Amino acid sequence: MDNTLHSEMVNLARATDRREHMKAELAKAGVTTTMHPAVDCREVSEDEIYAQVMLEGPWGYMHPPAAACTVSHMLLWERFLKTDKTHCLILEDDIHMSSELGDWVADLGWWPEDADIVKLERWRGKTLKLLLDQSAPEYMGRRIARMYNRHVGSAGYIINRHAAEVLLAQRPLPMTVDNLLFNINASPAACRLAIYQIQPALVVQGNEPPGWVQPPTAKYRPEGWMLLRQKLKRAYYEVAYPLATWRKLITGAAKLEPVTYVDIANGGSAPAHPSSHPTIGADPAQNDI
Repeated sequence: MDNTLHSEMVNLARATDRREHMKAELAKAGVTTTMHPAVDCREVSEDEIYAQVMLEGPWGYMHPPAAACTVSHMLLWERFLKTDKTHCLILEDDIHMSSELGDWVADLGWWPEDADIVKLERWRGKTLKLLLDQSAPEYMGRRIARMYNRHVGSAGYIINRHAAEVLLAQRPLPMTVDNLLFNINASPAACRLAIYQIQPALVVQGNEPPGWVQPPTAKYRPEGWMLLRQKLKRAYYEVAYPLATWRKLITGAAKLEPVTYVDIANGGSAPAHPSSHPTIGADPAQNDI
């Protein structure tokens, strides 16, 4: 592990099966990380959670599990800034990892000079495409491409200290963690940061312990005027890209493309049947397009 890199995995204290499963998976990928207990909305009151995040922000309503997950990442950024490390690897506890992930984090010599965040993850939404720079450099058979439109998912990414400071300056956080990180139009933080995507990705969600069963979860959806406000906000931000972004698309300097996940070291394999279950606090209705 690069000695300039702080590394943590988000994991609920009660999720011991996931924790033990991920320890074995991390060892296979050659990644060393710590697991600090995530904020659990079963244990922490909504008043405490919503003191640190907004109930409603630029992307709409934030339900309690998503809010708890967002606070977990926020506290992780704070811990990172208390270290002397320059970068922080953040993972969630239900991921498939490429076997060369350890090589990527062992030496950050590939890190783009202007990058604030590098997203390692592929989101499993079938319709999602990213506008990626076409002059991106390659490292170990993968492109490191500047990203110009909205992405979702927070299961695998690296940030630098500047990114952590910009993100924390938004408190109380106005959006779910993945939208705050990667929703370039709507996020007051993402629009100020240089964000890159590894293509093909090194991480994808859906790696649950053997025999794991999704527990029943409450359905959260705004109603009435709150739902209408959310729809209107999202419709606006889906098209409100700056002229420079449209120019990159029109000229071909950047192209829309699906992000894939492959394990190059193992012959380009991908998970055969990735789970459809959400990660801690994730909300497919909020995040996917």
